[in-house]
Amino acid sequence: MGKTVNSVKSDIDVKRILSKYAKNWYFFAISLIIAFLFARDSNRYIVPQYSLKTSVLIEDKSNASVLQEKGNISAAPMFLSSKLIDNQIALLKSYGQIKKIIEKLDFEVSYYEKGEYIWNEIYKNSPFIIEFDKNHKQPRYKRINVRFISSGTFELSSDETSLFNKSAQYKTGALIASKDYSFRLVLKDSINPSELVNHDWSFKINEINGLVAEYMGKTNVYVENGPSILIISTTGTNKEKEKDYLNQLTREFLQSNLDKKNEILSNIITFIEAQIVQFKDELSVTEQQLEDFRKTYQFMQLEEKVGSLLKNLDSESKDKKNFLIDLEYYNYLLNYVKEREDLDDMVMPSSMGYNLPMFNELSGRLSKKIQERDNLLANSTDKNPYIQVLNREIEVMKASLVESITTVITSVDQKVNSTDYRMWSLNDEFLKLPGIEREYIAIMRKFKIIDNLYDFLLRRKAEVEIQRAANTPDHEIIDFAGESGISNVSKNPKSAYINAIIWAILLPAIFLFLIVFLNNRVMADEDITSNTPVTLIGSIANSPSDKSDVVLRSPNSYFTELFRIIRIKLNLKPENQEQVVIITSSSVEEGKSFFAINFASVYALTGKKALFIGFDFRSPNELADFNLNPDTGITSYLVNNLPIEQVIQKTYTKNLDILLSGPIPPNPDELIESDKTKMMFDDLRNKYDYIIIDTPPIGLFGDAFLLNKYCDATLFIVRHNFTRKKEFVSAINEAVENQMNRLSIVYNDADIRLNERNIRIYGEEAPKRFILFELALNFRRKIINFLRKI
Repeated sequence: MGKTVNSVKSDIDVKRILSKYAKNWYFFAISLIIAFLFARDSNRYIVPQYSLKTSVLIEDKSNASVLQEKGNISAAPMFLSSKLIDNQIALLKSYGQIKKIIEKLDFEVSYYEKGEYIWNEIYKNSPFIIEFDKNHKQPRYKRINVRFISSGTFELSSDETSLFNKSAQYKTGALIASKDYSFRLVLKDSINPSELVNHDWSFKINEINGLVAEYMGKTNVYVENGPSILIISTTGTNKEKEKDYLNQLTREFLQSNLDKKNEILSNIITFIEAQIVQFKDELSVTEQQLEDFRKTYQFMQLEEKVGSLLKNLDSESKDKKNFLIDLEYYNYLLNYVKEREDLDDMVMPSSMGYNLPMFNELSGRLSKKIQERDNLLANSTDKNPYIQVLNREIEVMKASLVESITTVITSVDQKVNSTDYRMWSLNDEFLKLPGIEREYIAIMRKFKIIDNLYDFLLRRKAEVEIQRAANTPDHEIIDFAGESGISNVSKNPKSAYINAIIWAILLPAIFLFLIVFLNNRVMADEDITSNTPVTLIGSIANSPSDKSDVVLRSPNSYFTELFRIIRIKLNLKPENQEQVVIITSSSVEEGKSFFAINFASVYALTGKKALFIGFDFRSPNELADFNLNPDTGITSYLVNNLPIEQVIQKTYTKNLDILLSGPIPPNPDELIESDKTKMMFDDLRNKYDYIIIDTPPIGLFGDAFLLNKYCDATLFIVRHNFTRKKEFVSAINEAVENQMNRLSIVYNDADIRLNERNIRIYGEEAPKRFILFELALNFRRKIINFLRKI
């Protein structure tokens, strides 16, 4: 019989899937129509989105064109470093920076005009403005519709808030207030009120923090065209609004940079002025002492030796004074670091001509940490673990900074002590000079030192003031927003149609593919032949009638020819004792009784004696179309011992007899295995040329296996879109294993379509009638299949 197949094959059959697509083409047509209408409707509601950008050149320049001497005060901000670009990006997107911009721009109220399908934001072109109390509760982010009824009257309504879900009328300029809102609608001076009648507008009252969060999210800053050019971009529904935002952002960015530089220079000037006042007083006192000395003693010029000694002593005194100034400045730095939280206003050593690399590095790092902590505090609290870590790092760095300054102070103290010692040695030599000369030298030395320092401070103050007056931002705007870089980034209407077409094809294709792939029923010949080596002997189309005697009623129809083809292929030879055929299946309702009676009828149409035996004791088929007595049958012969001639019933056709199962017996298996059954078959073989036996499904009962010894061939019925593949494979394997005689498969209720060739071969009348039946049955089959899938 061949090998058995133990599992159901589920390979993807491309041919069947394509066939399914072709048969259900109307699914794709309907889907395309719906998708096209949906795309057309969605395009009407596309809100335009525009992308704008501006570019800024970031530079690290000191603006020291007027201060070229070594030791001159530098105007370079201390926060410039190797990470300058990252710092500027962080500053541009910081909460405080964007909040400052939003507060300066008129973004707290958004205005809209009703278009054909959508609301369009009109920004500065609104015919009215909304004045509201910022300290009063307001319906935030809720669109409130405005419709002017007359030149001075309008009504408010809203679908987004219950406060205005019912239309109410108000006067322009009048206060509209309740516990939940307080605002007034004021017309612009250039507006003619009569032109607003029967037009629709709307507005939203926004909230500052929400706007800041929105613009922080959509502001994009990135590097392009080299490491020093920043591109700032944003998107929105109104080009003018986004343009104003970007231009204001860049202006504030440059102004903040300039203000920072000017603030540092102002602090330097303040420090110098304080020193000038101090030295001016000392210079006045010294000048008066020198003048009084000369008047009193009429002092003459000293000799050359005295001049050399004086020169050395002057040099040491000047060094000591410089050291004392350094010491005073370092003490100022020490106190500043200890007492202040930030270093933004501190006069840096480089600005005073001091070279302290370690201090500069530590102070720069400390400033970054403080700035990072302040940025986080704008959106968080001191309890944030990361902020606490930053606080600890700031304390450690400040301690290191204090230690660094202390070390420098100690070094300067040592220098002062060393200078004092050398001055003491020189003064010891002066003791040898007359007292008047020593006093004159001391006064003159003090006067020169103070006078030189005073001149130095005045000169430095003038230089810094010139620097502040000529100061410019470090950075420069290359392109303002709106000059270039405007692009429409909203959804493309063409893409909506393309996506609609794709989904309109894809969804039905997936749906039909899943129907084919996941269907566990036999749908085509391939489902049979790929799952068993048993021969598929033929196919039977769906019956053109609901009668069971279709073959006898239409002996010349195409439907009958399908049975004849199976008869010819089976090729039973009565002369060789090949007479008995068993008809079985895997489960009930697969059409085996219908097939059996019509298959017997085909043999009867040949002029041979044919007998149909209903051996399904458990579910007997009464064959009502033949007007038979269901109470007479096999059990009457086997149990009641009636003669076989009395239990066989004649039909309206000459050569076809029927032997029903009769009353349901209590022991079907024992009756089949009885000797009397064998005697019955021996007798019937002598009386009939062909015997067709209808048996119970072998997937449920074993009657067919017991009758196998009496038969010469077995036809296994598989019904289209009804027989389950697993049940079929299991049942056909059992039939193979039990060695059913000449086992073959018949594909019942198959989807067979007529063509012109069939009509030419089998005549006009019968095929046309069959075509009408087929059309009706195909429609019925589609409905039944659809209901089964649901």
